[in-house]
Amino acid sequence: MPSPPPHYAVIKATKADKKDIVRFYKNKRYAASYIGQDHCYFIKADNEIIACAMVSAGQENGAYWLLHALVVNKEYQDRGIASQLLQTICAKKCRHEQIQYHQILCFADTALSTFYYSNQFINYNAEHDIAQLPKEFKHRYVSYRKKQKSLQCFLYQAYE
Repeated sequence: MPSPPPHYAVIKATKADKKDIVRFYKNKRYAASYIGQDHCYFIKADNEIIACAMVSAGQENGAYWLLHALVVNKEYQDRGIASQLLQTICAKKCRHEQIQYHQILCFADTALSTFYYSNQFINYNAEHDIAQLPKEFKHRYVSYRKKQKSLQCFLYQAYE
């Protein structure tokens, strides 16, 4: 019987972690940026960041948060690490700190649908769904979708 994947500690970033996080994304050739009221989570192995994700309220600070920049080092992929990051963010707990994200949006390629569905996200692509998004996130989605036709909007809703 195969052994279960190792469990890694998910760390909520502080200001002191910012340089390491920026370097991680730059090394992965991923254009991640802070967009406003950001919370960043990462996982380390051998004292190096191996996975990272950001959750941002944007400039409007409404009910929605945008999950973006979810990246896992290639050599650590297919080990459940991305799911562990998402589950920690969605569970609103990180090292005993209570954080609340009631509605988390994510814009991702259709090829990742199964991954997001398995992490309790739903498809949120109907015209009336997109119309309900905060202006800032709606603008981002429409802009990104022009460049990537297979982009989908996914939504996670916390149930109290």
